Amino acid sequence: MKQKIAELFAENPSQTPAEAAMKLNVAEGTVIRNMPEEMVTLLENTPLEDVYTRLRDFGDIMLVLDVQGSIFEMVTPFPKGGYKFGYYNMSDKRTPLKGHLKMEGIGTIALVTKPFHGVPTKSIQFFSNEGHPVFKVYLRRNKDKTFLAEQLEQFEALEALAKDKAGEAA
Repeated sequence: MKQKIAELFAENPSQTPAEAAMKLNVAEGTVIRNMPEEMVTLLENTPLEDVYTRLRDFGDIMLVLDVQGSIFEMVTPFPKGGYKFGYYNMSDKRTPLKGHLKMEGIGTIALVTKPFHGVPTKSIQFFSNEGHPVFKVYLRRNKDKTFLAEQLEQFEALEALAKDKAGEAA
């Protein structure tokens, strides 16, 4: 699988993991878990609560929901919230984003760095235990298409955390 996915992205680095998943008839999470190492860092040993807490420090994020090919986007701070009954309950007055994230429903969190239509992208992607996308957070850009410095710094801190956790687990 890793080889097939590497070949697909070598042919067309701008394709989305969802497009690759359709070509291979697998879940998008399977593609993410098998993408070339330079494109993906998995947050396998990082508690979900730590990631949610860190997202609150990103400022206005681009939240993306992909529902069977329909893409919904919202620019908003990631909401503060609390944990109760297995859910992260979002209840932050500074953002219209509300809801309940099922903690045990998240199986994979991936930091993804890849081109899209010739422009580099960086995102934090959350997948269900079955490998289906739950939501994605994309780093935002300045007018010159560079990433917002504070978000890039936060993203890189998550990458370093993932590598530290991977080293602890080894």
